[in-house]
Amino acid sequence: MKKRWLSVVMAAAMTMSLAACGGSGQTESSGGAAETTAAAEDTKAPETTAAAGGETQAAATEAPGGNLPSFEGQQLRISTFSFNAELLQKNVYDPFMAATGCELIVEGGKNAERVTKIKETPENYDVVIIGDAFVADMIDAGLIETIDSSKLTNLDSIYDNAKAPLGSEYGPAYTFNRLGIVYDKSTCPIEITSWEDLWNPELEDSIAIPDITTTSGPLLYYSVAKMLGLTPGVDDDGIFAKFEELKPNIMKTYTSANDTITMLNQGEISVAVLLDYSYTAAKSASEDYVWVDPSEGVYSGFNTLNIIKGCPNKELAEAFIDFYISKEVQLAEALDGVDSPVRIDVELTPEQAANFTYGKEMIDNLLIPDWTAINVNKADWTARWNELFSVQ
Repeated sequence: MKKRWLSVVMAAAMTMSLAACGGSGQTESSGGAAETTAAAEDTKAPETTAAAGGETQAAATEAPGGNLPSFEGQQLRISTFSFNAELLQKNVYDPFMAATGCELIVEGGKNAERVTKIKETPENYDVVIIGDAFVADMIDAGLIETIDSSKLTNLDSIYDNAKAPLGSEYGPAYTFNRLGIVYDKSTCPIEITSWEDLWNPELEDSIAIPDITTTSGPLLYYSVAKMLGLTPGVDDDGIFAKFEELKPNIMKTYTSANDTITMLNQGEISVAVLLDYSYTAAKSASEDYVWVDPSEGVYSGFNTLNIIKGCPNKELAEAFIDFYISKEVQLAEALDGVDSPVRIDVELTPEQAANFTYGKEMIDNLLIPDWTAINVNKADWTARWNELFSVQ
């Protein structure tokens, strides 16, 4: 039976290769991988339709993620990040369609644009794959459906802080990412080990930091607050005063991680504040790039799987979410360098796990910001940020 299922998936993949959209470089999501990560702020992919291929229930019984029921003839509309489209097609979409007989319609794009579209026409979407702050915003707007966690057979196999990061009634995180510092040791005049090092006057006009509106922007805000012993939303004057002191060292406040990596490659900057998966993309350009987990602590973001309120195929949506956190999918995504796994039973070698937010010790010690507080203060923080960095 296993050989039969594999042949079904390969046939489906060959059919789908004619229709699948091309992948783009991984950018900031919020992400992951974002960024997706997946954190994915840079490019917008067109909507693509993935045909189911009419697979049989017999084939589905051997699918990754456990026994899956037939959803022959049903359709699921997914809003997701634009990056790594080809790998997601291979690791997630094609196997799921082959196993269930459903049709997936996948639309990629930037986080903020996707949220706007969902708010305008929620009836056009069933599942949203997006970062923490953005799904928290949609929860506040009443756009996210509750999930029956008993339908998620893989939930018990993921880390506790991934099971319901925004509340027990909402969907799981499928990957974590962490914010750190990347510097080019061939051009950076100092060794960097902490957030505080960014204020060194020797780094004048040499640093790129994420804009407050990006996935990683609030993580940097919380990192600076922790460094100072201050509380975001309470001690904002002190936090912004510290950012004002940093301004002489800032060459760029970025909205595109890809563009920032290009600046690093071209020597326009020597230091960048990036999510871990962006470093994975950057390090192939130079052996001189150094990743730093700052000594004051590391704030993390996560990408989630959730259902849009009013989804007509909720059972199919829950099956898709459960499939996404199955061991086979999580392992395949990790081995392809797409996302760090949240499953406890996915084991990677040190080389495979390099730069991933991976392993019990690291994940247990991640700092998670208060995304509800971020959304409450977002407008004020954005206005103050734009005033401070208006020339960037």
